[in-house]
Amino acid sequence: MPLPLIPLVVAGAAAVSAAIASKKGYDSFQNMKETKELAESLEAKYSKTLKKFESQRDGTNLAFEDFGRLKLEILDGSMRDFVNTFKQIKNIEFSGEIVSDQFVSDSEVEQFIFFVEKQVVKAGQVMTAGLASLAGGGLAAMGAVGATTTFAAASTGTAIATLSGIAAQNATLAFLGGGSLAAGGLGVAGGTMVLGGIALAPALAIGSLIFAATTERKLEEMYVKKAEVQTEIQKLESATNVMEQIKETTFSMHNLAKSVDELLLVHVNKMENIIEKNGYDFRNYAKDDQIVIHHNYKVAVIMRDLLNTTILNEQGELTPGLNSLIKSEKQKISTFQ
Repeated sequence: MPLPLIPLVVAGAAAVSAAIASKKGYDSFQNMKETKELAESLEAKYSKTLKKFESQRDGTNLAFEDFGRLKLEILDGSMRDFVNTFKQIKNIEFSGEIVSDQFVSDSEVEQFIFFVEKQVVKAGQVMTAGLASLAGGGLAAMGAVGATTTFAAASTGTAIATLSGIAAQNATLAFLGGGSLAAGGLGVAGGTMVLGGIALAPALAIGSLIFAATTERKLEEMYVKKAEVQTEIQKLESATNVMEQIKETTFSMHNLAKSVDELLLVHVNKMENIIEKNGYDFRNYAKDDQIVIHHNYKVAVIMRDLLNTTILNEQGELTPGLNSLIKSEKQKISTFQ
């Protein structure tokens, strides 16, 4: 007996519906799986990039602080010893056979000593007050900006305030932790960072946004989010590379200043021995001794130039030509070693 036609049609339709529902369920499962895998992959990549960026940021800030500390120690150490010893010598005249490069006038020497002595006094006052007084990024500012700028204030207190103010005004130093929002700086959480022309948004909680998307948005929207996250990752990578350049340059300046500091101490010791044996009148010194005094002066000039060199300009970027300057100063000190 033939089966009724209608029940067969209904059964067929039900089977088709079940197959379609099963396909949709499978597609939905696959979409959810792909979305979740994509989210986890992006989260892992972003977290890794962010961790590297934060490590580089901390390392760059530390490099500035170390160099700032060294500058103060040099001014309160070898440069102070140089000034105190050099000033004892009377009737200094750098000319003739004593000078191998160019004539140095008496007024030039006097201006140099006056200039350096002011910095020596300021550094000594800051060291007496304690490095803890340089809160708010002042120590990093001392490392990043030339001593001429940082010691432009009239007193110790204002000098310290100036250092912290520089940190707040310099976008890179502020982002590195040098400028608090209260001081008018950007601060670590202060919005955007300007670093080598890069506008970097603060670290976003992208992970939470991604995982919210896995349950609330379609796979297509997750690919839109992927593009956004990749853009942030590229910004982080670019900023990390720029800070690496800044840190390496700061290390080079630090090491060069350390070498000149050691050289200056040796020459100051020679100058002290000359004074002890021959007195304070430059005219009574033998030519070789006069040359030693001149070399002391030249090494001190190199040190002054290094201490007054600005690593970061007002825009928070590396000062152009620093690598050439480092190379040139290395060549200069090689003649006095």
